[in-house]
Amino acid sequence: MSVDPAVRLETVAAAAGVALFTLRRAVAAGSFPRADVTLGGTPLSIRAWRLSTIRTWNPAVADRCAAFAAILENIPLKKAA
Repeated sequence: MSVDPAVRLETVAAAAGVALFTLRRAVAAGSFPRADVTLGGTPLSIRAWRLSTIRTWNPAVADRCAAFAAILENIPLKKAA
């Protein structure tokens, strides 16, 4: 795992046990930190937060996000046919 990986909002919502819509409202209201990384995309841009930012906001949620990342690293990718 990289030193301070970027985590998408969907992962944070799952780790926090809340609906994605609820977390999006928290971002809009300013009760959740602003995104550290934004990648322009079509039709929507992709926003992500550094694990350190999430840890400052809620250490337990950051630990769960790190656990998700560790699990995903152990899943082998299949080559395209």
